[in-house]
Amino acid sequence: MLIREISFHCRLGLTITQAKQLSRLAGLFKSHIQFINVTRRQAVEATNQLSLLTLATQPGDLCLLLIEGLDAELAHMAFTCWCVELGQPLGRPGSAALAEQRLGQALPDYCFTLAQLGHATAPLDKAQALAVLVDLLPAPLISDRPALEQAIAAREQLSATIIRPGLAMPHVICPAIRRPALSLLSSSEPIEWGSVLGPVQTLILLAVPAGLAPEQLRPLTRLARALMDEQVGTALLHASSAPARQAIVIDGLLG
Repeated sequence: MLIREISFHCRLGLTITQAKQLSRLAGLFKSHIQFINVTRRQAVEATNQLSLLTLATQPGDLCLLLIEGLDAELAHMAFTCWCVELGQPLGRPGSAALAEQRLGQALPDYCFTLAQLGHATAPLDKAQALAVLVDLLPAPLISDRPALEQAIAAREQLSATIIRPGLAMPHVICPAIRRPALSLLSSSEPIEWGSVLGPVQTLILLAVPAGLAPEQLRPLTRLARALMDEQVGTALLHASSAPARQAIVIDGLLG
């Protein structure tokens, strides 16, 4: 079964006319099509016009169309045109600007640029995946890489940091990192993570300096709660581009 997605930031709220257009278009395909409002953590069937309006989608909301079925490729092409009219599709590097601007304004101490997202096509084990996540962190922020890697490994020995099937969030508080920083790795091949929840294919590393005030840690708590939400977790696991994954994580940090 084919799965395709389109992530986008809304320029305008979803109007009655647009909801009617979307439901009519969705009805032309055999694929199952969901409209997920990631910001509001809600999802409805795209064929249901009234349900679409209950999402109360507003300008700036991060949304995703999840398309699953035999004609998903054709539906993806058709809905891409519709999404361009409603907002800004996320896919090309330039489309990451809005999310990074929001993060910089709200959390200037946090670092999560597009360069901190990676994708692995070759099989990796857990140790290799953790090393790649550290590689993706900005080098100037790391004062002692061996100490940081040791702290991450020690945390993983306590318990596997998987938060839902397919998604792990290794995290560490360590003086070897100078500012709160994140990195994200998606993998084409499942990575065994030592959990009863099974392997993972999306990993987010949270590296936080020691001695932060509680209010500085709250964005990480918000992110963890967001990713445990069914709609947000589903959106991240199916996002097909680095800008889309970055936008979903930043949306979770900002709450």
